Amino acid sequence: MGGRADYEDRRQRRIERYEELSKKANEEAEARSNSSANRILSLTPGQPILIGHHSEKKHRRLIEKAHNDIKKSIELSDKSEYYKGKAESVSNSKAIYDDDPMAIQKLRNKLERLENERASIKAREHNTWELTNIGATIRETKKRIKRLEDLESVQFNDVEFKGGKIIRNANINRIQILFDDIPSQDIRQALKSRGFHWSRSEGAWQREFTANAIKTTKVLLKDVLNKENEEEFE
Repeated sequence: MGGRADYEDRRQRRIERYEELSKKANEEAEARSNSSANRILSLTPGQPILIGHHSEKKHRRLIEKAHNDIKKSIELSDKSEYYKGKAESVSNSKAIYDDDPMAIQKLRNKLERLENERASIKAREHNTWELTNIGATIRETKKRIKRLEDLESVQFNDVEFKGGKIIRNANINRIQILFDDIPSQDIRQALKSRGFHWSRSEGAWQREFTANAIKTTKVLLKDVLNKENEEEFE
């Protein structure tokens, strides 16, 4: 089975992170709204500034502080709502990602629903565009299922090169390039330009395991990582 073994855990952590950010922003918004400056002014609503009085500067600073706190409170409230929306979006999302170990089964279920919907459309009076649109979605879903099924059958052998090795980390659905030492700037740039990203937690340069990633890695091995040794993996 493809996908990341930790897919659901990562998804849940993402939801929890957004919820925590929303909660923190909301708490900060409430603190700003109830700041000492705002509490003081609320006790003396409408109190005019005494021009020329020794309290004038202090009063003006207090009003400015209260206005800034309210402005910041509104910004933080918006931030809280933003992260709340992000958490709900991830939680309620029906999108099917390749990293999901259940992606193929979910796509098959989607395909079945689409074909039933197409049969229902055909059975009633309909517009041509309805069949055209759903037909295109069905074809795309079938292509995606086949692509993922083909990818599962790929045999990817680890290969060593001078200064490191390339492996398939099936647990996180990534091709990883591990170096014995920090690679040169030229090599790092070559990796970045070909879709590889440094993962501090993994200690590797990596990208999602796909057919294109396999082809790109072969080119990297031949043209960048191991020019003197053109051994390739199948």
